[in-house]
Amino acid sequence: MKAVVLRSFGEAGNLKLETVPMPRPGRGEVLLRVHACGVCYHDVINRRGNLPRTSVPAILGHEAAGEVIEVGPDTPGWKTGDRAATLQRMSCGECALCKSGRNSLCKTDNRFFGEELQGGYAQFMVAPVGGLGRVPASLPWNEAATVCCTTGTAVHTVRTRGQVRSGETVLITGASGGVGLSSVQLARLDGARVIAVTSSEAKVRALKEAGADEVIVSRGLDFASEVRKRTQGAGVDMAVEIVGSATFDQTLKSMAPGGRVVVVGNLESGMVQLNPGLVIVKELEILGAYATTQAELDEALRLTATGGVRQFVTDAVPLAEAAKAHFRLENREVAGRLVLVPPEA
Repeated sequence: MKAVVLRSFGEAGNLKLETVPMPRPGRGEVLLRVHACGVCYHDVINRRGNLPRTSVPAILGHEAAGEVIEVGPDTPGWKTGDRAATLQRMSCGECALCKSGRNSLCKTDNRFFGEELQGGYAQFMVAPVGGLGRVPASLPWNEAATVCCTTGTAVHTVRTRGQVRSGETVLITGASGGVGLSSVQLARLDGARVIAVTSSEAKVRALKEAGADEVIVSRGLDFASEVRKRTQGAGVDMAVEIVGSATFDQTLKSMAPGGRVVVVGNLESGMVQLNPGLVIVKELEILGAYATTQAELDEALRLTATGGVRQFVTDAVPLAEAAKAHFRLENREVAGRLVLVPPEA
């Protein structure tokens, strides 16, 4: 089969199309014919060598959607022809964390697609069925591929971890990416006022289409004073921190007393300095948000299929152009998601 293989960490050009052996499903697994795979900034971080659990050679991609063409032994409930999309990572379903609904923190089985598990930058991939969701027949493949990591992450971040409430004001950094655009829509759907931050004037239109009440264009990412101005000095009740280290200080300064900062991204893998006094006197809550659970993926697929949340797929490009897709993402040329489309087998 054809797959994009990363044989050494580093620049985008290290992603090369190759012919590799066809995988076969084992117990509890299915073989998917990949119809589409989203390109996430997590893939860029992975390609650079900043995720310690990935070893090369590797096939990246945790946003895959496709059709089941073979079912492994002892895999009840799945058949050829079923439509599926991947979660970002696995969970065992049996440990105390899983049973409490915190599947994204499972340590018993924490394999991640594109890291320990083969990813979707390929014509075919084997996937454990515990890491799959069922794609509605009405949902196009290009949209289905992106749902888990965009809208699923938004459900986990905005609802599960942030517990957004109607009438609140929500700040979203890095808002023009896939997670950001879904977070804008979901927060609005749940009755919040949304202030979106982007570094590019070219991305304002997509944010307005997603429903952002206000958009702050801040090329230097020094947006806190403008946020406070637009909230009459009050600050925001909740922040979805997608950029991470580059905007964290400004986000903290944008918070209202008692505010909640949900950290879901750290694009440059950087460190931050934190003034504990600010957290203390404002009684701020800083919450982490990691990966989508099975229930959250099901909800994300439902929201997308029923039109509650729209997937912003900017472009669908051939699998062979994975390196170009990474280059475009790194250079902030993309609002929403790029999707890789493998060639017909």
